[in-house]
Amino acid sequence: NLASELQSSLGLIETITGFLKIKHSFALVSLSFFKNLKLIRGDSMVDGNYTLYVLDNQNLQQLWDWSHHVLSIPVGKMYFAFNPKLCLAEIYRMEEVTGTKGRQNKVEINPRTNGDRASCEYGDGDIRQLRGPLSEPCHPSTGKTQTLRFISNVTESDRIFLKWERYRPPEYRDLLSFIVYYKELPFQNVSEYVGQDACGAQSWNVLDVELPLSSEQAPGVALLNLRPWTQYAIFVRAITLTTAEEGRNYGAQSEVVYIRTMPAAPTVPRDVISMSNSSSHIVVRWKPPTQRNGNITYYLVLWQQLAEDMELYINDYCHKGLKLPTSSADTRFGDGDGPEVEQDAEERCCPCRPADGQLRMEGEAESFQKKFENFLHNSIIIPRTPKRRRDVVAVTSPANASSAEPPVPSRAGGEPKPDFQIFEDKVVRDRAVLSRLRHFTEYRIDIHACNHAAHTVGCSAATFVFARTMPELQADNIPGNVTWEPAGKNSVLLRWEEPRNPNGLILKYEIKY
Repeated sequence: NLASELQSSLGLIETITGFLKIKHSFALVSLSFFKNLKLIRGDSMVDGNYTLYVLDNQNLQQLWDWSHHVLSIPVGKMYFAFNPKLCLAEIYRMEEVTGTKGRQNKVEINPRTNGDRASCEYGDGDIRQLRGPLSEPCHPSTGKTQTLRFISNVTESDRIFLKWERYRPPEYRDLLSFIVYYKELPFQNVSEYVGQDACGAQSWNVLDVELPLSSEQAPGVALLNLRPWTQYAIFVRAITLTTAEEGRNYGAQSEVVYIRTMPAAPTVPRDVISMSNSSSHIVVRWKPPTQRNGNITYYLVLWQQLAEDMELYINDYCHKGLKLPTSSADTRFGDGDGPEVEQDAEERCCPCRPADGQLRMEGEAESFQKKFENFLHNSIIIPRTPKRRRDVVAVTSPANASSAEPPVPSRAGGEPKPDFQIFEDKVVRDRAVLSRLRHFTEYRIDIHACNHAAHTVGCSAATFVFARTMPELQADNIPGNVTWEPAGKNSVLLRWEEPRNPNGLILKYEIKY
């Protein structure tokens, strides 16, 4: 923000021994960054005549707030030219405050090139919030300036449609167009000049509005590409041909109004992590969405058991070994600090805030990635059906140990895929504990962010994570006794019952003797 940077660098200056020249400074809107300037002494002057020289500043609109600032120029003149947005009333007021009135002529304060693109002599108006369509009669304020009244507004999540009364100056041909100023503002304490510069992030957005074709049609504007559930400060100015020396220095401007856009569905929750701390529980954590687009009221958590992959039966685990799936915790859960401590640390930190454009691009990219992952998972990954194994037998031969593979279940008959129930829960915090789960089983967990308008705009797209519960220690034990019978001269036939509720698929049995 250029204005705040200038104030931090120049705001303590109280006296200028020579002259002050403001020239070709496109970014300046006000000189109020000279917060403590009390005296321009004029020991040296521009061209030997001018203690204050202000030339060609296309966006300069205010000198100082003369109700709170005092400045003295004991010697020399002032020069103002080609400042199209600086009204003559502002310059004349400075003449009175600084004691320079009568020193300058019309050449040195040119009425044709100062304020010629501004709506000048506008008095202070009330600042209030626009809550709905307005219908108040238009009446001129003090002087020759008229207050523009808004007559209707239609607000959506990303756009605002405004209409205001038709302004009719005494000479209708002098009305050229309107300019709409708007910007995001969380508070209702806006000033046209405070914290504003022509190229900083805090400056007003400007939109030119042409006159309606019909003289009876009310002018209006559509403000597009706005952020949902965001408050905007808005005001309108009429642009007229004004010439002070001809007595035609009238204009029109609206009061500053505040309008909040409608809510929309939030973006997806971020950085989902999971941890299983028992054979029946999974802990899930996430971060709030980048763009909440409303007040987040709850998170919708859905989870569903996934079928084990029957393709695991293809490999010969008796000879190639067996690599078991894991249910280890995400390393981001940390070792020393618990979730509460980690969250508190995150809340205490104040990271540097990226630019709004960068945040918007990152949010859109992340949202697209999550939706694409959802599409891939729903379109390609197909759960396969596990089947119960029966009549498991193994023939042992003289050796120290042996392995036996369970028979692969037949796929004949087109057994239907398992339809596991989907469970859901609503939580108000950014974490959830899923309980009563099956041991050593993989689950897909989806999280949706929902704001206060979820009943009309819906919740966010899902972000998801896969997690597996820990194994049950006794689940793979063989129930009952092992029976045997002779199977030949040097072999025996062993029989046993299959574990009733094993940890996942049974891929092989190990026999030690």
